[in-house]
Amino acid sequence: MTITLDNSSLSLRSALARLEGAFSGAGAESPRVSAEWTMAAVMQCARWELHARLDEPLNETQRSLLEGCEARAARHEPVQYILGETEFMGLRIVCDPRALIPRPETETLVTLILNEARAAESNAPSIIDVGTGTGCIALALADAWPRAQVSAIDVDAAALALAQENAQRLDMVGRVSFQQGNLLDAVTEGCADIVVANLPYVTSKAWRQLALEVRMHEPRRALDGGPDGLDQIRTLIPQALKVLKPGGSLWLEFGADQAGAVRDALAGAGYSEVVIHPDPAGRDRFAAARRPA
Repeated sequence: MTITLDNSSLSLRSALARLEGAFSGAGAESPRVSAEWTMAAVMQCARWELHARLDEPLNETQRSLLEGCEARAARHEPVQYILGETEFMGLRIVCDPRALIPRPETETLVTLILNEARAAESNAPSIIDVGTGTGCIALALADAWPRAQVSAIDVDAAALALAQENAQRLDMVGRVSFQQGNLLDAVTEGCADIVVANLPYVTSKAWRQLALEVRMHEPRRALDGGPDGLDQIRTLIPQALKVLKPGGSLWLEFGADQAGAVRDALAGAGYSEVVIHPDPAGRDRFAAARRPA
């Protein structure tokens, strides 16, 4: 249901409360936070500034923008799609229904890779980001590691176009190369120092139980990993072993209950030094493995 705001005098305080109600009514996980981020965009100010302006009246343009945002919130649309962007590793990433919204947990995956690289004093490695989506992982690695040769692959042309738009917006055209392809099918063997992938890992059954804002708006192909969630990950693991240079490493993100299955798949494929890493909440969510030298 769409709620129409009264076009008479409307304070930021009242508008914020009504917008919070729209997010809450749609079942948003953090309705107040979502409302504040949205209001900050409408008011063209920082989120922290809102509380000093609560009694300020909205002008006609702001009221019109707010009505549109409120209607989209009521339709269960994620706040990141309403705003058209999100933050990832300090970068402003454009996001829309062409690709999965970058999650904060995935920043841990990027940080783990960068920490290992610093410890190993890696210089100019070749990195492949498989299933790039918005391009957030590839762009974050390129931003933090200027000499790295970063490639981004996605099977979906629309998602790949979004990733390229993000590269252009962040002035990284030429820093990351983009290729349409199914996992590593078309990649030359022995060419990469690092392969990283945040592929679909939600089981088909679990996908049907996700929040409405996810099921209705985020692409299922980027979430649904089949009966046990590992269809694409199992396909990638032996492919990456061939694509990696001797001593190269594969990095994966997966679900909190899949660490054992991923570890077994990596070990069974012939990787060495298989290590499972936790996310900030302490759940086993990432794996690193190395092609034997």
